[in-house]
Amino acid sequence: MFKKKNTALNSRRYQPQKRHRLPRALAAVLTSVWSLILAACVPTRPQWDAQFGQSVRLAQQQQTLDSTAGGDDPVNGIDGSSSREAIVRYRSSFKEPTPVNSSFTIGVTR
Repeated sequence: MFKKKNTALNSRRYQPQKRHRLPRALAAVLTSVWSLILAACVPTRPQWDAQFGQSVRLAQQQQTLDSTAGGDDPVNGIDGSSSREAIVRYRSSFKEPTPVNSSFTIGVTR
């Protein structure tokens, strides 16, 4: 279809230029040296906000009712036998499931 008229001119014009490439080992060494130089410029400890976490600590302090709770003082308010019966009733509530009422029996007594 199309004829090339001057092959010598075309061969010179369209040849890709040769690029000088570094050997892979030299490129790897240069990359590692460059990364070490950049790593040396980075501060070892980032400068965070001086009040980092202050809002969380403040919210915890504001939500604490009694900061001395959980000490060595005995618990006041319930005796041993009452607390034992409450625990027994609590544990027995998981032995048998509560009966599920049908939605059609709302307000209807048995």
